[in-house]
Amino acid sequence: MRKVLVKGRWRMTTPILAVIDNDAWALRTIMQWLKTQPQMCTVAWGTTSCAQAVHDCLYAQPSVDVLLVDMALGSMSGPGLCKLIRRQSARPAMLGMTALDPENYREDLAMAGAQGIMNKKVVMHGLPLWIPTLVQGGSMEPGVFPDAASAHQALCGRLSIVSGDALSAREREVLSLYAKGKSTKEVAGIMNITRNTVYAFVKRAAAKLGVHNRGEAIEKARWYGML
Repeated sequence: MRKVLVKGRWRMTTPILAVIDNDAWALRTIMQWLKTQPQMCTVAWGTTSCAQAVHDCLYAQPSVDVLLVDMALGSMSGPGLCKLIRRQSARPAMLGMTALDPENYREDLAMAGAQGIMNKKVVMHGLPLWIPTLVQGGSMEPGVFPDAASAHQALCGRLSIVSGDALSAREREVLSLYAKGKSTKEVAGIMNITRNTVYAFVKRAAAKLGVHNRGEAIEKARWYGML
């Protein structure tokens, strides 16, 4: 259940869920099951369209509490869709789902601002357990996934990055090359600079991002959508 303010009074209402899956058959199966769980949730809509999902999450009424997101959406990845929504709003909470190994998507999905991921085989069993947490914007795995409000702030760049501290193009390039597995020698060669200059770019980028080493700088730059 969730608390909503109605005419000056708090009332408990059923959580509102929505689903996006590019597989029409899978979407229909999930929707049919959700509709048999009226005590757990109300289903607002289901779609195979990324554009419709983004629009309805941000603008449609009633507002959605939890969005179930398939990881393979055709025109866009699941993490890509989540990041697009989360940059605009702290709602809804987003739960990834996949028929493959969830580990394949865990890191990207966490950085995209989602609150967790489940294998499709266990969604029907696990979802009722996690609805109360997700409705509050909470994380299914606090050590891995952010809560919705923190993710929104981070993706908007409101935590520690201000305009004057934005990474330069060269600083982003250095971190991007390292993130692709290039060595310092390779980075220097590609950018036609010395190794010491590479180290200087990394040091400046880390300072701007408020971290202490290259690995942390890469991780945080990815989180902010800079890489």
